[in-house]
Amino acid sequence: MRVSMTLVMFVCMFSAFAQEPEAYFDFQIAKHLKAYKTQSEAAILNDDAQYAEVLFDSLFDSHLKNSYIADITLKKVNGGRVKTSKINNSFLLITKSAWEQIDDKEIEAVNRLAKMYKGQIDVVVLFWSSRLIAKQRGRGYSSLVDVTYVDERENNANHIIAPFKHSFGAPACFFISEDKKLLKIDRKFTANLSTDDPKLALESAHQQIKMILFDDKQTSAGILTTIN
Repeated sequence: MRVSMTLVMFVCMFSAFAQEPEAYFDFQIAKHLKAYKTQSEAAILNDDAQYAEVLFDSLFDSHLKNSYIADITLKKVNGGRVKTSKINNSFLLITKSAWEQIDDKEIEAVNRLAKMYKGQIDVVVLFWSSRLIAKQRGRGYSSLVDVTYVDERENNANHIIAPFKHSFGAPACFFISEDKKLLKIDRKFTANLSTDDPKLALESAHQQIKMILFDDKQTSAGILTTIN
């Protein structure tokens, strides 16, 4: 009888864990962003950029990392739509503002990444602007990069997509796994890619992609298998 009761308790405990709800990015942002912003703004006012970074790392590691990205539908500048649930690979979501000046070196680097990881990683660039501005700013990207836009003046940017802008602003890069989990947020993506040394710029992005594709494991040569 005691064995039977123990077995029943074990099954109940297992079921409770199995039914634990999945954490979604938009929900976690709504729940934790206000407190983070209050503390972060105070740190910046006190000229303590290092502590502001610590606060961001704590927010991400404790509440955002491995949270799920709800299905998002984005309009392409050339027609059609990108539906994230239909993306079969891991992907990068690179956000851009309407006023940001995009360096040609950055566009070249993103195109190179899209070509190098074709079939493994998809690249989506999202402009927070009108279709016309997004099309003008995004014309340098290759056909391997999906250039999309959200025009907030249309009042149809719902609670799922809005956190990608209103949480950490733009530009930023969200690294999202094949099973739609958020792995990393790079809030300095533009700075990383606009460096004078293209090799260093790409290496920064490669290191993040490596974590998606290879679980942070290097080859015996100590470099990514996809880099020639």
